[in-house]
Amino acid sequence: MGGANYYDHGPHRAGDVVIVDRKDASTRGLPARFAFKDEWYNLAPFPTDVRFLATVDEKSWREVPPESTGPYPPGALPRRPPGPQMPRVVGSHPGHGDFHPVAWCQYYDGGKAWLTTLGHDAGDFSQDGSFSGAIEFQRLLEGGLKSVMGIEPFCR
Repeated sequence: MGGANYYDHGPHRAGDVVIVDRKDASTRGLPARFAFKDEWYNLAPFPTDVRFLATVDEKSWREVPPESTGPYPPGALPRRPPGPQMPRVVGSHPGHGDFHPVAWCQYYDGGKAWLTTLGHDAGDFSQDGSFSGAIEFQRLLEGGLKSVMGIEPFCR
């Protein structure tokens, strides 16, 4: 994962995915920005030696009521292990700062890795257009898979 690890995520909320590399097979033809709803994983440390493809614009996040649990019933999410907690401030998370990647690719240990932190709702895979950004997300995945399989150029 480019040296990055999952740290945590906030509530399921709407925001905008921003394509930062429009030349890759996975991002070619996608709009420069599209609305999406996800948990928006936080990473620590920041991914390194990767080609960034897409980010989330944290400033586009919609407010979530404090009582909201997202799509999960209260108590359904696992508790965080004890220990020091990183501060949760939009635009200054210690793992990624104000550049919050959600898709990237890299050559790693003789192989190919195409990664995304998106896709936590079954609706993201619907094809009827009822979930905002689902079609764009599926095109992103399809392009990533085709590039890893060698059908399209990888990570260019």
